[in-house]
Amino acid sequence: MRVIGWTVLALSAVAGTGQLPGGPASPGQVAATGEAPSGNAARGQAAFEGKGGCGQCHRVNGRGSRKAPDLTDIGRTRTAAAIQRSLVDPTGSMQPINRPVRAVKADGTVITGRRLNEDTYTVQLLTGEGRLVSLVKSELTQWSVDTTSPMPSYKDTLKPDELVDLVAYLASLKGTRP
Repeated sequence: MRVIGWTVLALSAVAGTGQLPGGPASPGQVAATGEAPSGNAARGQAAFEGKGGCGQCHRVNGRGSRKAPDLTDIGRTRTAAAIQRSLVDPTGSMQPINRPVRAVKADGTVITGRRLNEDTYTVQLLTGEGRLVSLVKSELTQWSVDTTSPMPSYKDTLKPDELVDLVAYLASLKGTRP
């Protein structure tokens, strides 16, 4: 292994080039090999709770908001490279189930939130206030799904080393197995 900037890159087995597929990573990028990122998880947690303001929307281990997906086990479900892509390009990395939705009921009540579950006839939303709402689609006068993530990109908000630390923290979140 060799260290470049803030990133530890695993040597590629492909033709012994020592490069990751797609070329070398730039400072602030994590290796796409599935290895643990080289950042400091403790500093990443501080960035999550402080400068990044992530807890204002996300929840970890029962703490934080329910506006955005719970990240308690994000390190078990996503690779470090996928986590970094989500931080740098939230819209491009957003899973369809996490897209913000807006529903208008027949009485004019507007409900916004994110989908927890959806089938042909119903949808369950979690509002920004943490309220679970179940709606019958045929009773809605309007229904829209936003394809733009409300999460900001952290590409220019965090320094490259802070971004790698945040990825290390998030990748360390393995949750508890049921």
